[in-house]
Amino acid sequence: MRRPIMVVTGGIATGKTTVARILAGRGGGIVDCDEIGHEALDHPEVKSAIRRLFGEEVITPSGAVSRVRLGRKVFSDKRLLERLNDSIRPVLGRMIRDEVFTLRRRSPYIVLDAVLYFQYTFRFKVDIVIRTVASKETRVERLVTRDHMSEREALDRIEMQKHLEEGWARADMSVPTDIPIGRLEERVSRIRDDFLDAHGLI
Repeated sequence: MRRPIMVVTGGIATGKTTVARILAGRGGGIVDCDEIGHEALDHPEVKSAIRRLFGEEVITPSGAVSRVRLGRKVFSDKRLLERLNDSIRPVLGRMIRDEVFTLRRRSPYIVLDAVLYFQYTFRFKVDIVIRTVASKETRVERLVTRDHMSEREALDRIEMQKHLEEGWARADMSVPTDIPIGRLEERVSRIRDDFLDAHGLI
C-alpha cells in the first residue's frame, strides 16, 4: 500500500532535522538521508571509489573510511565534493529507496530528511517538498555552537552549498526556522496536520 511522503530539504544548519521530527510526530517514519550517507561510506562499492579518488590517506588502519579526513579534503574543494557525491549517489539512492520501502510496511506516512533531494531521481512518488530556511547569521551561530566550527569554517560550509539553491527553489513551500521553537512547532504541526487530513490519515 502506498504511503504519503513528505520531503524536508535545505542548507546546512537551517533546521531540517527539527522540522522533520515535528512532521513525523504523528507516527511518521523518518528517513535520515544524512545518516544513510554515513552508512554508505562502508559500502564496498563506495569505499572502492573513495580509495580511487583520495587514496589510502582517508582510510583508517581498520579499513574504514575516516569521515574526518575525508571531510577535510572535500569541504575545502567543491570539485572534490562533487566527485565524492557522484561516487556515492548510485549506492545512496538505492539505500534510501530501500529504507522508504521498508517504512511503508509499518508507518502511515514517511518524512525524508534530504539536503540533496533534488540531486536524485527516485522511483517513488513524493507528495510535498518543504524547504527549511534561516538567516546566515543564525546558521553560522548554530554551526559554531553545534559543530564547534570557527566562524570562517561555518561560512565556508554554507558557501559550499550555494550551487544547490536552484534545486531548493523548486520546493513547494519554505519554512523559516529562526523563530522561537514553540512557534516553529506550532507552524510545522499545522502543515503536517493539514497534509495528513488531506490524505485521510486523521
